[in-house]
Amino acid sequence: MARLDGASSWGTLHAMAKPTLIYFASRGRAEIIRLVLADAGVEYEEHLVGKGTPPKKGRPTDFEELKATGLLPFEALPVWEEPDGFRLAQSHAILGHLARGHGLYGATARETALCDQMLGVVDDVRGELRKVAAAEASKRPAVREELAARGLPRWMGYIDRVLAGNGGGEGFSVGAGPTVADLALYFLLEVMRDNEFGAAIDRHPRLVGLTSRIAARPRIAAYLASPARHPPLLLPR
Repeated sequence: MARLDGASSWGTLHAMAKPTLIYFASRGRAEIIRLVLADAGVEYEEHLVGKGTPPKKGRPTDFEELKATGLLPFEALPVWEEPDGFRLAQSHAILGHLARGHGLYGATARETALCDQMLGVVDDVRGELRKVAAAEASKRPAVREELAARGLPRWMGYIDRVLAGNGGGEGFSVGAGPTVADLALYFLLEVMRDNEFGAAIDRHPRLVGLTSRIAARPRIAAYLASPARHPPLLLPR
């Protein structure tokens, strides 16, 4: 059983209780974390945060009330909490902690660095997509057109080149098998398709193939089909 740290394992934690992911009732910054948990087969609870939702296990679910409890180290979400009281904030820290604990962060130090590289690229491209939401309503069509014509195709070309360069990876981005980098990339491509930017993906068979391979992994497929999965986040038109 993969270990989380020097003191506890997932088997021990499961014997005690389930860990908890605290986040809003949306995909957002927690979705890559959920994909790692799904692929690793980890059972966990979600403490869904939203204005006016009923308390859960004695804890508020209203965001402002939850911040007042001191449970959120930086008064931001997501937060990951383990049954022994270990609590971790910041999405990248949570993601790295879980991916390392379940063998999804590369087999060597260099592969881990390459995973971090791809996670950084995913963040960069998501930043490009956020330009749509940040733009004034009257300028959004032009921002979308620029992304579709130039910005996103450029990034997809870079990512395709990384996939092509990983000769022993059977179509994955790092090493010989799937890692957190591929799960993050899968979610990015899903967000692009949800927001009508799929044409930039379809130019690259390797990206299409990666999407299919990740979606076909049994635990991922079950998660994607689950009615408990939150709806996609659509950018404003």
